[in-house]
Amino acid sequence: MKNEQELIEKTINLAERWQNKSTTLISDWDKDFSIKMKKMLAHPEDKALLIELMDQCFRTNSNKRVADQIIFLLEKHGMAHFFTTKDKTLLWLFQNFGKYLPDLSVPLFVNQIREDTKTVVIKGEDEPFNEHLEKRKKEGTRININLIGEVVLGENEAEERIQKYLKALENPNIDYISIKISTIYSQINSMDFEGTVAILVKKLTRIYEQAKKYPYIAPDGTKINKFINLDMEEYKDLAITVEVFKRTLSLPQFKDFYAGIVLQAYIPDSFLVQKDLCQWAKQRVSEGGSPIKFRLVKGANMEMEETEASQKHWDMVTYTNKSHTDANYKRMVKFALDKDNAPYMHVGTASHNLFELAFATVLAEHNATTKFHTLEMLEGMSESARLAINEISKDVILYAPTAAKEQFTNAIAYLVRRLDENTGPNNFIRYSFGLKVGTKDWNDQKALFIKSFELEDEAFVGSFRTQNRLTEKWDTFNNSSYDTSAYHAEPDTDFILSQNQEWAKEIVKKWKFSKDTEHETKPIVVAGKEIVTGRKVYKAIDKSQLKDEVLAGKFAMANEDDLKRAVETAKIDIDGWRSKTYAQRHELLKQAAIKVRERRDDLIGVAAAEVGKVFTETDVEVSEAVDFIEFYAHSSRYFEEYTNLKFKGKGVGVVIPPWNFPVAIPLGGVAATLAAGNTVIIKPATVAALTAYEMCKCFWDAGISKNVLQFVPCPGVLAGEHLVGNKDVDYVILTGGEDTAASMLKTRPDLLLTAETGGKDATIVTNMADRDQAIKNVCQSAFGNSGQKCSATSLLVLEEEVYNDENFKKALIDTAKSMSVGSIWDLKNRIGTLANSVSGKLKEAIENLEEGEEWALAPSYAEDNEYMLKPSIKWNVKEGSFIHMNELFGPVLAVIKARNVKHAVDIVNATGYGLTSGIESLDEREVNYWRENIKSGNLYINRGTTGAIVLRQPFGGMGKSAIGAGRKVGIYNYITQFVDFEEVGKPEIIKNFHTDLTRFISHCKDKYTNEKEEFEKLEIAVQSYYHNFHTEFNVEKDYIKVRGEDNHFRYLPLNRVIIRVSNDDSFFDIISRVLAAKISGVHFTVSIDNNERIEEFLKDATVLFTSKDRIVKHTNEKLADVIGSYERVIYSDISKVPESIFEAASKHLGTFIIRMKPMMEGRIELLNYFKEQSISHSYHRYGNIGAREYGKK
Repeated sequence: MKNEQELIEKTINLAERWQNKSTTLISDWDKDFSIKMKKMLAHPEDKALLIELMDQCFRTNSNKRVADQIIFLLEKHGMAHFFTTKDKTLLWLFQNFGKYLPDLSVPLFVNQIREDTKTVVIKGEDEPFNEHLEKRKKEGTRININLIGEVVLGENEAEERIQKYLKALENPNIDYISIKISTIYSQINSMDFEGTVAILVKKLTRIYEQAKKYPYIAPDGTKINKFINLDMEEYKDLAITVEVFKRTLSLPQFKDFYAGIVLQAYIPDSFLVQKDLCQWAKQRVSEGGSPIKFRLVKGANMEMEETEASQKHWDMVTYTNKSHTDANYKRMVKFALDKDNAPYMHVGTASHNLFELAFATVLAEHNATTKFHTLEMLEGMSESARLAINEISKDVILYAPTAAKEQFTNAIAYLVRRLDENTGPNNFIRYSFGLKVGTKDWNDQKALFIKSFELEDEAFVGSFRTQNRLTEKWDTFNNSSYDTSAYHAEPDTDFILSQNQEWAKEIVKKWKFSKDTEHETKPIVVAGKEIVTGRKVYKAIDKSQLKDEVLAGKFAMANEDDLKRAVETAKIDIDGWRSKTYAQRHELLKQAAIKVRERRDDLIGVAAAEVGKVFTETDVEVSEAVDFIEFYAHSSRYFEEYTNLKFKGKGVGVVIPPWNFPVAIPLGGVAATLAAGNTVIIKPATVAALTAYEMCKCFWDAGISKNVLQFVPCPGVLAGEHLVGNKDVDYVILTGGEDTAASMLKTRPDLLLTAETGGKDATIVTNMADRDQAIKNVCQSAFGNSGQKCSATSLLVLEEEVYNDENFKKALIDTAKSMSVGSIWDLKNRIGTLANSVSGKLKEAIENLEEGEEWALAPSYAEDNEYMLKPSIKWNVKEGSFIHMNELFGPVLAVIKARNVKHAVDIVNATGYGLTSGIESLDEREVNYWRENIKSGNLYINRGTTGAIVLRQPFGGMGKSAIGAGRKVGIYNYITQFVDFEEVGKPEIIKNFHTDLTRFISHCKDKYTNEKEEFEKLEIAVQSYYHNFHTEFNVEKDYIKVRGEDNHFRYLPLNRVIIRVSNDDSFFDIISRVLAAKISGVHFTVSIDNNERIEEFLKDATVLFTSKDRIVKHTNEKLADVIGSYERVIYSDISKVPESIFEAASKHLGTFIIRMKPMMEGRIELLNYFKEQSISHSYHRYGNIGAREYGKK
């Protein structure tokens, strides 16, 4: 301890000497920079302006468009406080005159940004780049060059990046470069750990060999291999990077090759990695090999790690206490500089904290390991401190990113990270601008340095993220919504963890069958019995093993009698599910959710075998399935808290799900039906019935009986006649095509059908987009699960500049082409098989080209397998063409050109579908126009269009994509479709509103004394309507607040509704509907046949009507003629709807007849006048959340 105290005192003394010297060496540029940084720290909101200017002014080639963006940002934020008088003058001139001469002003502005950042990001053009290297070389300063580039998206781009590294190594002025594995391989896949490592070893070998081929010649003439440093990025790359490093250096040709790797102290795993590497290095040296080196940094991208952990509900992988990071840094320095370790694993301590650098220097001297230690800093940061260290102690290696003008967008991420680091609380560099020994800031930093020694034992070593699918147990799980009365989302599997990779391999072993496998036939389940005997048997093929004719399994098919008996059993409810209390049902559903958690592996395995879905795609489905059970049971509790309401299930629900989400969608329908207090029959898609059976077992084994949940795979025609057509079925939940929905309503016009019917989903990419981000998001959205998602981007609308950008087109093709397609059992593949062979509209699209169309990436098949269709891209698609207007359900992307954002929105809306839609743009004005004009249920901004999460992004469409009441799945309102509400009391009135409508109703109560009771109810109702309109229906809500992403749920008023007056309707029956529509802002028509009392009242009640509302006389025949003009048809009671009206409405899929009776409770009544929309906006930039950070504080 005494020894350590002496070291600390020496460290502080050395740091003070460095700082005092640094103060005398500060340049005029450094002084100006220091003043700017101090002003920024005093006004942190200015950081948001700086980031937006850097991020947005390099996106488009149009100087006019850039000028417009700059002016908008300056008007939005105002002049930053850190701008100098010169800066402000130039910007004032730009705002007032530069916009008229953009071709002159914008290049000057953009060049100024590059000039201002050139000390931090070295200009990459040959002449200034080499001039800088030669200058540093002459002064004896070693440079660690980082050829800036973010994650590569395709393998052609990866090869181009490797070629840049190889060329750089030919440059005699370069002797040290840093590379990241994500810049040389685009298909890094943690689940395929071994395959990924093997490919990266081959790629890194080429770079190491080049470093040997072009050695560095030192001033004394000696030759050494150029130094290659493997940089570290996010936590997910840690294990792969370390393994690649070790395996490459273990190759015979690199036995004497000296190379390095980076470790990050803010990751508590790093100390264990350091010890492992050191042990490996000792073995390597003992066998005659070269030592290795590691560069120790504190962190790289805390903001990104925080964002990922928040969005995925995973544990944070880094220390969240800065002092713990500092303590771990000391621990790693001590281990590294120990005389027993340093000769084998050299260390470069990288920091701008003078105390940290001084401690490493003092400790190295104390241990006599100085020759194995280097100091490292960032180029362009604290230059005077570097000079002071050089003069007093030793040379400093500089880490120097570089980018030419055309790659400057890649430098933005680095600049944002540096800016975050410079301004982070407790970061030494934040206080280093103008820092002097003895000041409060100096003493505070000294105290933090000393404190970190005390925290060394407290700072955890190991992995914070310990999820282990191999060993997890759920027996005592008590964090269900049943236990907590709150809903929590289920985390997906983190496949970067080695134990979960082993778990994935176990799934392959269990579910990859052979031709010799004997399969037990899965039964139908009807009336409590499992039945196989006497039934037709369907054999499901494992499409990944098509040539070997391997089966995924077998199951029995239900017949006509089975279906009739299933409905009878469901109606009788012999086990009393409908009579159970909410709590009793919730307790059983909790157990079902636990069974789903326990059987995650089996659900993934059966979906892989049966429908060819990759593990990562089904894994998130299983999480969603758990979420559905937990949330829908929680939703029932939500409505039970309304003491003025009682509700009960409608009776018998039939769930007819699709095959593309074989776990989540079937289970969601079942869970909602059960949570609402109904019995349920599931008729699964034939190609996904085995998965549905495994899903049903989770409910049965949880204690929900086989009378309550019945399983009847069968042909669609049979289901249409004996399930859909059966009057004892109270409702059907369908996910399928428009044609199927239309057929159901034709079979039974009065059917209560809630259906999601697909979409022609589009992403718009504007000139102001981050184009690399757009390509990544589009390709994942378009080709994930072979494009077999109703939410998949199948239409890409590019603004003209982007469309004509050959680099964008090249990168889009490269990314799509690089996505590996193949057997589901080979974990390297990101795309598995189609569930069905190519036919119908998909076949039409890939076999034909319309006028002007061409294949940018032609369709082809992997492994000669008709189910393994590779991604394809059709270019120059015209408006109104077949592929523009039709959903394909396959990995085919249609690309169409738009003149501007308005034109792009028109192109998307022209399809008539409205399920999901995306935009890629960094201009908030474009985003705002799009979100208010696009007609879609789920909107996605600067992110993919797939992957909706329960309550975070409630899912469901509008237009041709939704049939029924339009209630989204995964939101509280969804279960209201499957229950009947009864008012047993008055709504709670929290605030009294005073408006023309409230005064009118009060006046009517006094005027119509014979109807006083009716108007008293209306008086209560109008207050409840106003209250709920203002607190629920007219506000956007973010129920699950995650970092870096807004997820707003909102209601949009319907365009046209018709309120039908029956001859025996009361004042409350009709006026309540009119009041609700008016308060909701919905234009309505009151349709009267024969009710003079209501008609006379309404004609005098002008306050209830606007110029767009009207009263009309309609016979049933006339109403039937015009019914298709309305989105909602509202009767006071569904029993009053004539058969002819049901039949007329059934011919118009966009028209829905409301089933609810009029209610005083506005939370329920107002549901009838709105459609629902979810908007997910990914607003972080490289983890940085911009102005939000300052808004929080």
